[in-house]
Amino acid sequence: MSDPNTITQAGDYQLELAEIISYRLHGGESKPYRMDIKNIIMSLELTEDIFNATMFGVITVYDTQDVRTVLPITGLEKLNLKFSTPGVPGIRATEEEGFPFQIHRIDEVRVDENNPKGQLYTIHFCSMEAYSNSLNRVSKAFSDTLESNTYDLLRNINYINSRKPFYFEPSKTNTKVVIPNLRPFQAIRQMAKSTQSRWHNNAGYLFYETPKGFFLRSIESMLAMGGAVARPEKAHYKYQVSNVRPQGPDVRPVRFDMRSVIKYDFSDPVNTLKSLQSGAYASKLITHDAFYKKLVEYDYNYRKDFKNHYHTEHADGNRSEDKHTIPLAIWENTNKEFGDFSDSKVMVKSETSKKHNEYDSPDPAANFNLQHNISQTMAMRNRNLNLLIPGNSTLEAGDIIRFDIPMMIPLGHDKKQEMNPYDSGRYLITRIKHVIVPASGRYEQVLNCYKDAVQTPYPKEYDTNITQVGNVNKLYDIYEQDNLILMENLQEDI
Repeated sequence: MSDPNTITQAGDYQLELAEIISYRLHGGESKPYRMDIKNIIMSLELTEDIFNATMFGVITVYDTQDVRTVLPITGLEKLNLKFSTPGVPGIRATEEEGFPFQIHRIDEVRVDENNPKGQLYTIHFCSMEAYSNSLNRVSKAFSDTLESNTYDLLRNINYINSRKPFYFEPSKTNTKVVIPNLRPFQAIRQMAKSTQSRWHNNAGYLFYETPKGFFLRSIESMLAMGGAVARPEKAHYKYQVSNVRPQGPDVRPVRFDMRSVIKYDFSDPVNTLKSLQSGAYASKLITHDAFYKKLVEYDYNYRKDFKNHYHTEHADGNRSEDKHTIPLAIWENTNKEFGDFSDSKVMVKSETSKKHNEYDSPDPAANFNLQHNISQTMAMRNRNLNLLIPGNSTLEAGDIIRFDIPMMIPLGHDKKQEMNPYDSGRYLITRIKHVIVPASGRYEQVLNCYKDAVQTPYPKEYDTNITQVGNVNKLYDIYEQDNLILMENLQEDI
């Protein structure tokens, strides 16, 4: 968390550096030309996302010096950027440190109606590695661990050519694959999607960038450390129903404001039909072994598999079985739970024994974990939370936070406000958008978060059988119904 002793109010920030670097010769000089743009910035946004390989952002400027033409800005310039919450580390993307951003686009150029010399436009930028990824392709066979293969692509001058720090979760086995002319990031994703962790029972790694560097890891590693201990929360936020701050000698208003959520919303919090169709509750994977000409079926049951993995609410280190985000229910008159309907999602996968040598054979565990990965991805969307909070530059995509939201029910004067037992709790940050607006003097963050477990187990919904009344099983001929209507009309005419 940020140090409240160095902050005068929530949303404080320090924009230390914002300059465009042009490498064209100016006035016969051989050194790069630098232009400070801090004073013309109207808004700055920087995004980091665990589902995106690199960071990216936009700057909206109000330009009265025609910087766009004087430099000129053509999409080949670098951007030095340095900002933070006062007193704590922040974003440092500079040429001196070797990690400037790359400008790649300008759009929405328009003239100020009140000032003919004023132009408003948006500068788009991204990590330099995004350019390298677009320039190069990979046609190569890999046979080492996922982390070694990724490191090769990341450091090789013919691929990504990055020198940023690289953080990885050790994988379980070597990855044998032939990459057929894909971009480097595509190659990493293809190898990562079925790789197993050494410490967790899962399949599927994510590759993404934060201000610290590049990360290669599974979602479960973001939830637990060392395969055994739940990951600590980075910060604790609460939605305040009232704007009245607590009173007392030990209460610092800044600390209270820094932990207060400005606003929140849930995206698609309940969509049972979509979850059924996508394989969140159950699925069937049919594999075809071309060498042995054999079909194998794998049935996946969300409820039975839940206890085998860490989830957002396993803060005590115990992998509880009853904190599903999906209530357990027996479907009408079937004596089956949703997890028992494996045919709700059927997938087919082709694999070949002895593809690389005579000992090669498909891994059943990898296939089953692939189904778990699909279920996990859908569970993420069942509790998809969006938060607007005061800026805290220590937060990163992949961190765990706690969010408490009161129950929205009327209370008496003597009753304490209770927290929502299902929406409150631990969340994984999947995406952060840093937003700075100099005119308002505010630094805010838009967080996209998810949770795949609840603090308090849902009540079991086993009494869902519908009592049948009337002629529920009767068949009706539409023409007979039409004749009845005609007869009724004739009688009315008479």
